[in-house]
Amino acid sequence: MNCPKCNSFNNKKNGKIKGLQRYQCHECRYNYTVELKSTAFHPSVKRQALQLYLEGLGFRSIGRFLGVSHVSVQNWIKAFGPELEDLKSENEIEIVELDEMHTYIGNKKNIVGYGLLLIELGKKFINCSFGSRGTKTGQKLWKKLEKKEIGRVMTDNWKAYAEFLPDEVHTRSKAETYTVEGYNSIFRHFLARLRRKTKCYTKSLGMLKHSVLLLMKYRNNELTILN
Repeated sequence: MNCPKCNSFNNKKNGKIKGLQRYQCHECRYNYTVELKSTAFHPSVKRQALQLYLEGLGFRSIGRFLGVSHVSVQNWIKAFGPELEDLKSENEIEIVELDEMHTYIGNKKNIVGYGLLLIELGKKFINCSFGSRGTKTGQKLWKKLEKKEIGRVMTDNWKAYAEFLPDEVHTRSKAETYTVEGYNSIFRHFLARLRRKTKCYTKSLGMLKHSVLLLMKYRNNELTILN
């Protein structure tokens, strides 16, 4: 194939990368690999699969829609993990709303809870933590924010909050958490694995964490993969 940078046919072999033959152009010295194999899918198809996943479709539904194996779809979603970074947020946060959710891993007896944080001003997800819906999970979540200046934290009356949130910033009132509770419904609606009545379910905690972070960045408009 000709050079994708200068379109020259003058090239030489220059080793292999990820199993693909690499070439170097004699004209502009640009390194490039051979074209995609006939059985490979274009990156745009994989990005489309990711967007469909974050709009609420399960792996099998996406596979039927794109005409590919649902296992391929699952592998594509997993492969986006190394490109993820921490969620972005300001160092000074005026008001935070905090709420907890729960789901199941593998079966209906293995319950995993996770907390969600939301900046009221601008309505963005900040972070989350996974584990039981108890003090230890809350402490992990609060530790992620220890370098930020937070004005107030609004929670409902779940007893674990009082055990890790400082009294001077903590307000317990169901009336002050309606925004984050509405955002909880985003997870139930747009991640098939989190719906209460569905054939989709989470088999591993790792995939649950991966999916939640992807959706949080997607809803925050921080998922550069889709730009």
